[in-house]
Amino acid sequence: MVNASFLTGGDVAPIRKTGRGMFGDIALLFQRADFSFFNLELPLSNRGEAVRGKAICHRGMPVNIDGIAEVGVSCVNLANNHLLDYGVDAMFDTIDLVDRQAIGHFGAGRNLDEARKGYIVEKNGLRIGFLGYTTTLPTGFAATSDRPGVNPLQVYTAYQPKGSLLEYPGTAPHIVSWTDPVHLQGLRNDVETFRKQVNVLFIYVHWGTSMSPHVHDFQREIGKAAIDAGAHAVFGGHQHVISAIEFYRGCPLVYGSGNLLFDTWTSFFTDETLKTFLFGATIGSDGLRDCYLLPAKTGVDAPPRLLSGRDPLWQAIYEDLQRHGRAFGTQLTAREDAIEVRRN
Repeated sequence: MVNASFLTGGDVAPIRKTGRGMFGDIALLFQRADFSFFNLELPLSNRGEAVRGKAICHRGMPVNIDGIAEVGVSCVNLANNHLLDYGVDAMFDTIDLVDRQAIGHFGAGRNLDEARKGYIVEKNGLRIGFLGYTTTLPTGFAATSDRPGVNPLQVYTAYQPKGSLLEYPGTAPHIVSWTDPVHLQGLRNDVETFRKQVNVLFIYVHWGTSMSPHVHDFQREIGKAAIDAGAHAVFGGHQHVISAIEFYRGCPLVYGSGNLLFDTWTSFFTDETLKTFLFGATIGSDGLRDCYLLPAKTGVDAPPRLLSGRDPLWQAIYEDLQRHGRAFGTQLTAREDAIEVRRN
């Protein structure tokens, strides 16, 4: 099997008057990669109205597709909590735009069967597969047998008191989360079936808690289930901040790489949302090897910017990743402007 290069990054939400040049120098890295993807966090459409009752709705104009096409990304994930912010027509406009630019997509569709369908990128004799899911599910966003939407992965949450509330009033509860067993088995089935069609399989899951690097029980449950079923790596987003990286059975679980390009600044964002990284690796016969990270500054109404190893923000990202990964035994080593990442 021929080795190939792979690159991915954080969430992308372009809201600009022109898409040209929006990724800056990072565009060249995606253009050089044999296989690449990222999460497209919003619809690109001038149709529809903001969904009623949803606190935050995002969209970019269709012209922003030019910047995505410019970087030559292989495909984009569409399974997230903003794709239907402006309704079904805006979702279909987005799918039509990426189709017309010959950009692959996965994670959403006209019905559940289409939303669950994976995407295959073929190049240099390799077949690399992508599947997308979201655990962040606004009302009405999940695709069903007869309704368009995103590929759902339902998660439940319980809040358990710690000790006696009479003795310790005001104590924060213990949070327990788990994936719906039927949905989790559906993911396993998807992975097992799709794995037979490709050399290497990547999973993307939109998950976690906004502005928190914490890795929840359900995230590890999903990640490990995907690897056990045959996936070679799991990537996540949604948190707007960088999270941990774990290796399970030699496969990376990248829980969150923050915002790569995000042209909005909501009330709860802080400077932590300016920290992001690209994840790169070599694709071999047994999945990913030689994994590395490239710390960067998030693009907000400006291109994202790769950081020098001498930059204080680079050092802050490195220290954050070390701290987040310590509990998972992840080893990170600085290599000039890059970070080598592997299991301990």
